[in-house]
Amino acid sequence: MEKKHIERKNLSIAPCKAACPAGIDVPRYIRHIRKDEFDEALAVIREKIPFPAICGYACYSPCELNCISQHFGDPIAIRALKRTAAEMGGELWKINLSIAPATQKKVAIVGSGPSGLTAGYYLATLGHEVNVYEALDVPGGMMRVGIPAYRLPREALDQEIEDIKAIGVGIQTGQRVESADALLKKGYDAVYLACGVHQGMTLGIPGDDLPGVVDGISFLRKVNAGEPVDMQGRVAIVGGGNTAVDAARSAIRLGVKEVTVVYRRTDAEMTAWEEEVNSALLEGATINYLTIPTQVTATDGGLEVTFTRMELGEPDDSGRPRPIPIAGSEFNQVFDHVIAAIGQMPVGTQAMGIALAKGDFIQVDPETLATDTPGVFAGGDIVTGPASIIDAIAYGRGAAISIDRHLGGSGIIDQELTTPEKEVLVEDYAAETESRQPIPCIPRADRTCSFETVELGFTEASALAEASRCRDCDARQFEVALFGDGCKECSYCTEVCSQEVFGPADSFNEKGYRPMEVKHQERCVGCQLCFYACPDFSIDVREVS
Repeated sequence: MEKKHIERKNLSIAPCKAACPAGIDVPRYIRHIRKDEFDEALAVIREKIPFPAICGYACYSPCELNCISQHFGDPIAIRALKRTAAEMGGELWKINLSIAPATQKKVAIVGSGPSGLTAGYYLATLGHEVNVYEALDVPGGMMRVGIPAYRLPREALDQEIEDIKAIGVGIQTGQRVESADALLKKGYDAVYLACGVHQGMTLGIPGDDLPGVVDGISFLRKVNAGEPVDMQGRVAIVGGGNTAVDAARSAIRLGVKEVTVVYRRTDAEMTAWEEEVNSALLEGATINYLTIPTQVTATDGGLEVTFTRMELGEPDDSGRPRPIPIAGSEFNQVFDHVIAAIGQMPVGTQAMGIALAKGDFIQVDPETLATDTPGVFAGGDIVTGPASIIDAIAYGRGAAISIDRHLGGSGIIDQELTTPEKEVLVEDYAAETESRQPIPCIPRADRTCSFETVELGFTEASALAEASRCRDCDARQFEVALFGDGCKECSYCTEVCSQEVFGPADSFNEKGYRPMEVKHQERCVGCQLCFYACPDFSIDVREVS
């Protein structure tokens, strides 16, 4: 088997790392797992996020969507490997974590979700006094009240929150903050608003206020809090995002026998994660695509919902095809409950005394996350609208950097929690010949009668086997040859290349085309998508030593 050593300084940025909003060095921690070094793998992850287990359970994995191995088979199970590192790794990261001397600066954070707690974690390591105010009676934000336990076990959530508290972050629950200015007047030097969006939107149709019609966030909050939920019979869930799918899977676990998700576009446009949608279907939910409710009427038999069939038109502002009603396609169907999971909106931002954007979201400087009030910053869902845990973490990191600079610091939040790589040992590819390790799950029958965690996770042996499939694309060096005489300026190579290797030439060729040319040879990771996309076979990609 061919082996070669590549100096760390010569590594390129792997697409998986580039796709991670928090910038986790994915190939590096996978290499540690491959060497059975789970302590080191966890430390690498911890260098960028304070929630490795939570992300190992509930991240939507943009890294996997950009994994080079998917072009030769299956992507590496990066999320599952992260969970394995969190479960099998030790306390090396704690040993190497340093807490700066106290700066005598105080920071108030509103909201104990992933964004607020991430910011608090990093600010505390920099020596600032951090207090988090949470309106709910328990910390965790939407991680706790929005994500069901079958996807994110509460033990993992509780432990990682305890890790954050252990470094000095204070969390006060049951404390609703009405004004950012009031916190500044209490003596805080900076405020970070990360309170999320906890209000579900209504359907906006006649009858959407009838008994039996609820919003998805309110439903999930009651379920996740363990409160009694009277739901049985036939349930319609309107929406195509993760809230809709979580509501469907939760309703099934409450004993509902007929769960129907209604979505106005097709499966290709659903924002819910594909694996969650597939799990909902496996567990017994059905999905009616290209369908929208137009009215809800109370009848003796329940709630009669009038639906209209849709067809897709030109893209709208979201970039997805606009759903258009089909004349004469109306039909009625009776349900016992209707759950609206079509979006979420902020609550209480109008009273904060700061500039707002459309929809009462908070307006910030995109670079610094600063609001129009000096010393007040904002990030996460309260700025962007509902997003993901890893996106919220990225906002928390950005807020910590900006707030530290505002307080007179350097804004450097990252620490080395394990020994840096000096070189990488690159071996022959395994991903082309070895299949992705299946992630074991509890039986289907056990899923639908409890909120027990569905995924069981990798064993040590399966984690080592999966990590061995990584292609180390950040360490491999490739040569790209583009034959300009054959290029017809179609630009397909630039469209498929995630590394921006190609760009238009500065001049025209003799055939009158302005051909593409290789602009950044060093960025190529060998996916060969450009080779397959080129209709004229004008591109060649080969690995070089």
